[in-house]
Amino acid sequence: MLDLRTYRTRQPGPAPEADGTILGAEQRQWFLDGLARGTASWNLIGNSVMVTPIKIPALPTRERLALDDLLDGQPTTVNTDQWDGYTEDRRRVLDTIAAQGRGNTVFLTGDVHSSWANDVPRDGTSVAVEFVCPSVTSDNIDEQLGVPPRTGSLKVEAAIRALNPHVRFVELDSHGPGVLEVTPEAVRMNWYYVADRRDPATAVTFAHAFRAVAGEPRVRPADG
Repeated sequence: MLDLRTYRTRQPGPAPEADGTILGAEQRQWFLDGLARGTASWNLIGNSVMVTPIKIPALPTRERLALDDLLDGQPTTVNTDQWDGYTEDRRRVLDTIAAQGRGNTVFLTGDVHSSWANDVPRDGTSVAVEFVCPSVTSDNIDEQLGVPPRTGSLKVEAAIRALNPHVRFVELDSHGPGVLEVTPEAVRMNWYYVADRRDPATAVTFAHAFRAVAGEPRVRPADG
C-alpha cells in the first residue's frame, strides 16, 4: 500500500519535472526492494493515483460534443497529480517490475472517479496491469459536464481510447464499487454500478469484468 501524498515533492506544472518524486526517497527504496525480492504469486499494489500514462483529450462543453472536436488538432494534456507528473519514479518502478519478468503485478487504483482497465506500458510493452474503480457518490464526468449519463462522456471515452491504445476499458459516468477476485491463475476485477448515488438503499448491478492471467501482464475481458 503506497502513500502518494505525504512524501511527494510539489506537484509540477503542465509537464513533469526531472527531479520530482511522488514516493519520496525512503518509500521508493522500500518499494523497489520489495518488488525485487518478492516471491508472491501476485503483487497487488494499493495505488491512490493512476500509474498508467494517459494523454487527456480536450474536454468538450455541452455545446461541443462532436468527436472530431476532441481529436482534430486539439492539444492533449497529462494529469500531473498522477504518476504522469513524476515520470522518473514511475520509470524506476516499471524497470524493476520488468526485470522480475514474472507478469504478476496489479495496480489497484482510485481517485479519478471513473472505471478503467489498463495495460501499463514500458517502452511499448505492457509490464503490469491497472484496475481503477469509480467513485460511489462523488461527481463523475457527466456531472462535471452537466449532461445526462452515457451521452457526452461517450465522446470523451472514445477519444481517450484513440489516444491511449493501452487503455482497454474506460467508463466515465457510473458510480459504485469494484470487487477484486484473486486466484493463483488470474486476477479479476468486477465493477458494480448503483442506480442512484443519492439513495443509500439503491440497487447495485454487475456491469463489467476484466482479468489478467498469471504471467501475462495484459488486460482482457472476462465472462459472466
